Amino acid sequence: MNDTRRRSLVRILYLPFYKYLKSIGVMDKLYKLLSDTQASLFLLFQKTWVYHWHVVGPDFKQIHDLFGGQYAEIQEEVDRISEHMRFLGIKPISSLSRVVEVSGVKEAKTNISEMEMIKDLLEGHKKIIDMLGEVAEEAEAQKSRGTVNLVDDLNEAHGKFVWMLRSFTE
Repeated sequence: MNDTRRRSLVRILYLPFYKYLKSIGVMDKLYKLLSDTQASLFLLFQKTWVYHWHVVGPDFKQIHDLFGGQYAEIQEEVDRISEHMRFLGIKPISSLSRVVEVSGVKEAKTNISEMEMIKDLLEGHKKIIDMLGEVAEEAEAQKSRGTVNLVDDLNEAHGKFVWMLRSFTE
């Protein structure tokens, strides 16, 4: 069965169940965790993009390319989690001020070295991994398999980002 057909079947079979759970307040914690994680991913995307523009130094090309690949992947992740939220009946955060307000990741710092950028992004990815763990636990409790699968994929990607960034600091 192809991906499009599988998604269509999931929408038809499970969406009424999710709407019911939402109507009785069961999914509220999961929705809050997803919204905060979506905002944090968006801010990490923006921070990585900014650092991609501002990196200088002897390792410029390597770090510029690393940040470029990471922000492109994070942009796709933001889209995936936002579309999943819409599937669950949640409106993703769209206001930048609200993103900054609820994000677990801090905004990009200015006038910092390439090593400080790497360490800042490393902390951001670790925070995302922590948040994804919380989402996974709650999604398991709510029996939201699609959410668990999504955050497992994202967790694996951010684990790889942590490894790559940490390699620069050792």
